[in-house]
Amino acid sequence: MIEDGEIKKILEAQDEVLARYSPAFQPGRIEAIEEDVLRSFLYIENNHHWSGLNRQVNRVCADMAATRAALAELVDESRPIAARMKSATDIKGMGKGIITAILHVAYPDRYGVWNNTSNDGLVELGLFPQAERGASFGARYAAVNDVLVGLSHALEVDLWTLDTIWWFLNAEEDDVGPSIPSVAEGVPAVPNVRTARFALERHLHDYIFDNWDMLDLARDWEIYARDGEPEAGYEFRTPIGRIDLLARHKRDRRWLVIELKREKSSDAVVGQVLRYMGWVQRHLVENGETVEGLVVATEGDPQLHYALDVVPAVSFKSYEVEFRLKAGPSFAEFARP
Repeated sequence: MIEDGEIKKILEAQDEVLARYSPAFQPGRIEAIEEDVLRSFLYIENNHHWSGLNRQVNRVCADMAATRAALAELVDESRPIAARMKSATDIKGMGKGIITAILHVAYPDRYGVWNNTSNDGLVELGLFPQAERGASFGARYAAVNDVLVGLSHALEVDLWTLDTIWWFLNAEEDDVGPSIPSVAEGVPAVPNVRTARFALERHLHDYIFDNWDMLDLARDWEIYARDGEPEAGYEFRTPIGRIDLLARHKRDRRWLVIELKREKSSDAVVGQVLRYMGWVQRHLVENGETVEGLVVATEGDPQLHYALDVVPAVSFKSYEVEFRLKAGPSFAEFARP
């Protein structure tokens, strides 16, 4: 459950964050921004608002000359917002969450933050603007920002507070999900296989994404990315739910829908994969492309295998995560020069 104190801390951090970073993000200064300033902003302990931005920090800062030039163009108010975002999206790792957070801090009264959390909130409320297929990231953000600004005026809150509301609503929904049972007071917690597996599966999604290049899948597949959204294939948003991972083949005209079984039944996960494959087939596939599915789980079961036996477009992979304890070095070994 989200505590009121957590919300209060985020709201109260607004003045501190704006005072620290807004001057550095202004035209005339951002084109010379120090790398350590940009890096620090991408960490939640400094921006006090957006987690996950730091996942791309090394890619964003890999070529600071290009990044500075792109950010200078981004905050140049002499041009419409839809026309000045292309350079930013060309920087590897610079997705909509980072781009719009910088815009918001530079101009807190003009630009709202468009990330997965606010995206889901707008969709849930039926307020997400529909853009023409093939519309640029800048055009899509301009439409989203019009809604965010209008909504902040209607609710009589600033855009920082509106972004906090999205986070609060999303966190409240997440609290409804299953949790690891607590142990009775006074009884020592004893890890068991089921609890450990559940904990691992909660992190498996991020692990696969963060370590994609190390997986066998990476030889042929890459996580789907699009203009302004280098992580688009991670929890890919659709009107019928979130695809765990969406990938495209590196050479062939093929799409791959990846779903983690987690605690879902076999029937549920197969139905989910097929539903998402159908959506991709109807809305993303072009010019003879095909769609495949992949179920990832700790182990198979008869229900899963019977179902997949008659659905050749969906395959199955299991994973193993194993922890071992081994004897550490003796004191003599540890102290050895």
